[in-house]
Amino acid sequence: MSVHPGGAGSPFWVELATADPHRSMRFYQRLFGWEYQRVKDSGGQDYVLALLDGEPVAGLRPHPGAILDWTLYLATPDLASACAQVIRLGGTVLETRPAVVPGVGAKLLIDDPSGATVGLVQPAVDYGFTAGVPGSLVWIEFVTRQAELADRFYSHLFGYTQRQFGDGDAVDYMVYSIGPDSVIGRVRMALDTPADVPPRWIAHFAVDPELGFDRTLHEARGAGARLRFAPYSSTLGKVAVLSDPTGTRFALIDPALASDWDYHSAVDDPYGD
Repeated sequence: MSVHPGGAGSPFWVELATADPHRSMRFYQRLFGWEYQRVKDSGGQDYVLALLDGEPVAGLRPHPGAILDWTLYLATPDLASACAQVIRLGGTVLETRPAVVPGVGAKLLIDDPSGATVGLVQPAVDYGFTAGVPGSLVWIEFVTRQAELADRFYSHLFGYTQRQFGDGDAVDYMVYSIGPDSVIGRVRMALDTPADVPPRWIAHFAVDPELGFDRTLHEARGAGARLRFAPYSSTLGKVAVLSDPTGTRFALIDPALASDWDYHSAVDDPYGD
């Protein structure tokens, strides 16, 4: 399990839009030891870089409304060209011009044809997104009810190879890969999910192995997180899906506790509301 270090289609930034930046910052600092650097984007808007050992792992920005998931940004070497391709493939570009964040790059949001919002980022020169280590992003799962539509869109946009796990019916889990690297797990939303529940991206952050899964989960709940689904084992690691104190969903994962048991065939949808 890894986050691809670069190239078109790689998960290359995650961002939290929060109505209470100070509360969010305190929570993730306590949980992962993040430090923060305040900057302004190209539009003069406040932006916060989350740092781990001095390297960027995430961004936070003020937002007046409730955004209930972390936003994933996928890398592209040419943002304008990628946006044109999004439109040709039936997606929607949500912003008229990108925001340039110092040290990160030019970024904007799109909706894919299945209705999921995701970001595109043209990374700054020599920028490196720190991922795949404790306290950082290690995996992304994309949950949508229009699975085939999403699979076609992303395979054409980024050239992902796709490998099906499960029978595609009762269990439908598709892994998107770039070369040998798995970068995203696509989950078909459970059939009984209420119609008003939108598609979502679930950011998985790795626990510190010295602290361990159970103690990290205890720390998260003590800091105000709510457990949304009982911890479960998977081939990726032991996972707990939570909401942070502002209501944003995320997952804790311990890759050291990976299991041969495929949880998607044995438990209810952990992302359901």
